[in-house]
Amino acid sequence: MIDVPTDAEDAFVNLDPLLHEPARLAILAALAPAEYVEFSTLLKLVGVSKSSLSKHISALADAGIITIENSPADRRVRRLSLSEPGRESFDVYLQQLEDLVRSARGLGH
Repeated sequence: MIDVPTDAEDAFVNLDPLLHEPARLAILAALAPAEYVEFSTLLKLVGVSKSSLSKHISALADAGIITIENSPADRRVRRLSLSEPGRESFDVYLQQLEDLVRSARGLGH
C-alpha cells in the first residue's frame, strides 16, 4: 500500500461532491467565464442528453449554485448563470482541486 500524504487525503475528502460530478463540473466550467449561457449552448458543450442536463441543472439550481432565467427576447430560451454564492463555491472547489494536484506532484502548498 502506498502512503498518501495527509494534505492530499484532506484535499480529496473536502471536494464538494455536488460540484465534482463530471457533467456538473463541465457546466460550471462553461458558466464561470460568462455572464450567462443558454441551455442549448450548454447542451452542446457538456455532451449529455437533454434530460440529463436538465437534472444536473436542477440539482445545481436547488443548491443555489446557479440561477435560471428566461431570455427577455424569447421566453422559451433559458439562460443559466453562476450565482454569487455559486461562484464562491466554485472558486473554493478549484482551489481545493489545485491543492490536490500540487500535493499529488509533491509540490505541497
